[in-house]
Amino acid sequence: MFSLREFIKKGLLDAIGKMADYQIILNATGWYEKNVLTMEDLAEISDKIDEKNNPIVEEPKEEIEESEEE
Repeated sequence: MFSLREFIKKGLLDAIGKMADYQIILNATGWYEKNVLTMEDLAEISDKIDEKNNPIVEEPKEEIEESEEE
């Protein structure tokens, strides 16, 4: 069954990185005011925007040299 909420949320999540953050935020709050999106949806969208803006960079692990037993 078609869900307008899921349709809108998917579109906004897909727009992250392709549209300006402020446009996504304003659009999402408009759908929230219309009671289509929930606070949880806005939190998910916000988390994805933050993740895009502050990527987690994993530092290379130092290789542990195995000591050879003689």
